This record gives sequence, C-alpha cells and structure tokens, in this order.
Amino acid sequence: MNYQKDIIGVLDRIRNHNLYIHNDTIDELSFNLPDFKKRKVYLVETLATINALVKNGTLLLYGGHGGGKTTLAKYLGRVFRGKTDSEIEKAILRCHPELTEEKILGTLNFKQILSPNLIPDNGEIEVQWNEFVKSNWKIIDEINRLSHYAQNVLLSLLAEGVVKYHNQSRKVGNYTVFATMNPRDEGNVEIPLPFLDRFAMAIPITMPDYPSLSTIGKMDRHDKPEPELKLDSHIFEIVQEEVATTQVQNEAEEFINIIISDYKLCDRAKKEASENYTVETGLCTVNSECRYLTDEQVCNKIIHPLSVRVKEDLYRYGKAIAWFLGDKSVTKNHIKAIAPFMIWHRSNLNDKFLKENFKSKIEGHSISTNAQLEGTKAIVDKIYSKFNHRFKYFLVDYKKATQAKLSKESLDALIERCSEAEGDLFVRMELYKELLILRESYEAVVEYSEKIDKTKDIRGLQYLVDELSREYLIGSRQLLTDRIENKILKIQNAEYGKVEIKVSRESVFSGQAYPILLERIRDHYGATPDFSMPEKRLISKSKDSFKLEILPLDEDTLKFSYIGPKDCDLWYELESLKN
Repeated sequence: MNYQKDIIGVLDRIRNHNLYIHNDTIDELSFNLPDFKKRKVYLVETLATINALVKNGTLLLYGGHGGGKTTLAKYLGRVFRGKTDSEIEKAILRCHPELTEEKILGTLNFKQILSPNLIPDNGEIEVQWNEFVKSNWKIIDEINRLSHYAQNVLLSLLAEGVVKYHNQSRKVGNYTVFATMNPRDEGNVEIPLPFLDRFAMAIPITMPDYPSLSTIGKMDRHDKPEPELKLDSHIFEIVQEEVATTQVQNEAEEFINIIISDYKLCDRAKKEASENYTVETGLCTVNSECRYLTDEQVCNKIIHPLSVRVKEDLYRYGKAIAWFLGDKSVTKNHIKAIAPFMIWHRSNLNDKFLKENFKSKIEGHSISTNAQLEGTKAIVDKIYSKFNHRFKYFLVDYKKATQAKLSKESLDALIERCSEAEGDLFVRMELYKELLILRESYEAVVEYSEKIDKTKDIRGLQYLVDELSREYLIGSRQLLTDRIENKILKIQNAEYGKVEIKVSRESVFSGQAYPILLERIRDHYGATPDFSMPEKRLISKSKDSFKLEILPLDEDTLKFSYIGPKDCDLWYELESLKN
C-alpha cells in the first residue's frame, strides 16, 4: 500500500489549517509519487517527518523563541504515535540548570523505602520511571539549559537507548527524540560535540515568512476546529519496516563513505588524535608548505572529523527520505540533500573559511541562516563535485579488485593511476595504500573468490567463512566474508522464502512448549529478554542453515521472521506457535 499518501495527507491537513507553517524547501529533491508530483518538499516538515520514520530517531531543532519548534514535535507525536496532548505534555523534559537526575529519570519506590517488607526478593527497591523515560515519543525542551551533569545523565539514552538510575537500567525501546535548542544567552550551557553527535540531524528553525504571518493570530487557536491528525495505529510499524528495507544504490553508499573519509583525512596528522595541532593552529598555515592548502581541497577547512555514527545515520535517514518521496532506492542526490543537516552540528570548521564562505553568501544575495551549516553545505558540494570522477576512474575498479574481479594487469594499472593522483588526498591516502596491501595477497583473494563462485550449498559457504576468519594476511577478508553471507541469504530466500509469524509474548514464554526457541532467545538476550535493541534482533548463528529475526511490534506482540528449511525442530516450534 502507498502509506506515503496517508502521511502526506495528515501533513497537508496540518499545513492547510495553519497549525504549523514553515515554507523553506529542499529544491534539489522532488516527490516521485503520482498524486504529489507538484507538491514542494518542505525542508522542516520533511526532515522532521523522516526523523519519525527511522527507528530511534534523534533530531535537534535550533532557533529563536516562538518559532514553533516544540509545537511541531507535539503535532508529529500525535500523527505518528497516536499520542494525546496530555500524554505528550507529561513526557516533555523541560530543561533548566538545576534539573536533577531524579527529575529526568525517576525515583525509588517510596512505599518500599518506608515498608521494607514490600521490597522484592532480589533486594532491590523498584525504580518508578518518569513519563519521559517510558514514553516512545520524547521531547527535550531547551536542551542547552541542561547542566553538563544532566547532559551526562541523558548520554546513555541517546547513545545506547538505555537509562540508568541507582543500580537499575531500562531499555527505552523504539523511540523518537525531538530536542529544541535556543540561541546562546546568559541562561544557556555549552553543549560539547560528543553530546551533539548523539543527534542524527539538526535543523535551524527560522520565523514564519510574511504569507504565513498573515494567517496567524486572526482567531484564538482554541476556537479553531482541528483536523484529524492521527494515522491508523498499524501504519507506523509497517512504515518503519519498509523504510529499513529500502535499498541503497552503490553510488550512494560510496558517496557516504567518501564524505566520512574526506572529513578525517590529513596529509600530516590524525585529526581525531591531534587536539593541540589542528588546521587552525599549525597544520594549515601558510608556512606549513602543505600541498593541499588550496581552495578546492576540503581537508584544510575541517577541524574535527566525523564519527562512525554519521555514516550509520546517513544510511538510515537516506532510506527514510527516499521512501517518503516515493523513490525505490537511495541515490547520491538524497544523501547530498540531507548530509549538511546531519553534519554541521557534529564537526567544527575552520573559522577563516566560515567567515569567507558566509561573506560570499551575503555578497551573492543568498539568504543564510547559520554559518556552520552554510560552510558544511559548501564542503559537501566540493566533495560531491569530485565524486563522479573518483567513482568512474577509481572506485569502480577498486571494488572489483577487492572482489578479485580484476586481472593482475588491471590491478597494476589501477595502482599506477592512483599513484599519479597526487592532487586527490582520498585516492592517494586511502585507495592507493589499500591497493598496495591487496596486491601482496591478491592470488589468495582470487582463489577464495573462485571458491565462493563455485560453492552452491549453504554449509560449504559457512565453512569458507570459518576458513577466512583465520586468513590473517588477507586484508580484505571481511569484504569476502560479506560476499559469502549475502550469497547464503540469497540461497535461503530462493530455496525457502520468508515466513513471518506474529505471536503474543506470553505464548512464547508460558510453559516449556518451545525449548529450542527459548534456549536461543535466552542465549542471545539473557535470562530476562529485552527485545528493544535493534542490533539484537538476529538470533541465528553462522553455522545455522536458517535465518531467524525477532521484531517487537508493541508491548505484547512479537513477530518472528524465519528463512530456512521446514523440517527442523525450530520450524515445528514456530508452526506450533502460529497455530
């Protein structure tokens, strides 16, 4: 079904009733849906929506007072999670410098403190978690009013999806976070990069434009008839699964990798480990005699590299925006459009470059909102402008080489091309060095590649995975392993197909009817299973002839996805569960 139509229908009702208006657009993208070909891709609306479409989305809304940041987060909570205004209000964390751990997370059970006989047998007083912790739709209002201590309290939630209080912890499951942040004033606290890095995306919010202002204030908002803003309850989980399975084109994947690489590369130092020697304090001065100190290079403009989280987030949010626009797969253009909003708050840029870039924007009569964001856009543009050349002349053959699809002569020719690309720091420092290492073990790589092609059965491929894990001299063995695992999955899909079973949690854990499944679950999740962590959902092992995943649909329902033979004990247990 076309669930985009349902979502856009609600967004249009919000817009048409003037409940929330921001008219800035993402001009380089467009809808690929028949009913919405002429609809604009509104910047704030779109990026806020895709934050809800990914699992464990985190978005920072930055802008002046009264710009509608919290209002937007409230409306979307009603749309995607079916929350009432009261439920959303109870779960808002309203920040101030004196906010304590108890005000953020929860308190110990007061009744148990007064009556020790009520304490459970394990001796631990229960934690009564706050609504902010329990809600799957979290709003952190004015986050830059939190003390550094309070920021640390939230860090494990944003980093791991876990909150900790006293000696107890709680996994918060599949959540969505919206945080608002006002411009700097005397009541604000500086937010360090490691904390900002936990927010996948940040959007500067401007005040409504003149046409929008003409529709505001004519009638008390409480007197306005309000449209239906709630999606059908079953849609949200289905949409998130569709988003997660959206394909990423090879070019888009390589563009993401190159963005991360270009942000970290330096010819003279490791940026991530050079605290006192940066592009502003010696690396890129005129007297440094560095050959990469030119306008077209990006290395001299970037102080801090990006974390691995940025790559993961670009994948997730790239899938979300491609799905939302009705595109079948993620392209490099999707990534180019959203990358600045996922990077500008997570890396500091050279102040000289920021001033020069911002000045050129103003002189060119381009309206600018944020110097750091505008500088990031310029850097992403520079990386993008080089990408097609890099992809065509280097990356395509590099990928073939890692899969042993190049002849020895072609490999040598590629290495020669890379050695001559003196002006491209990425090619010289990343590809060239890796290819020299690959050449030393290329015969072994070719041999394993031929084995992978010839092996048709799953057990034989699993044996190759084990064998490769001990081939320490093959630097690209992880790429070969990924290739094997993808082939195993294709064989499983072709031979068996996918079977999905929805059951209640109680039916799985009541009694001893499903010993093999329970053993697998407890071996993977522990004695008290918690299914909220996405990376924990696969519970098959490399030696298995099947693939088994668990997806929690809500607090009471689990979905098992099984690909494998239908004559094993585990299959019979799943069939019994279904019936």
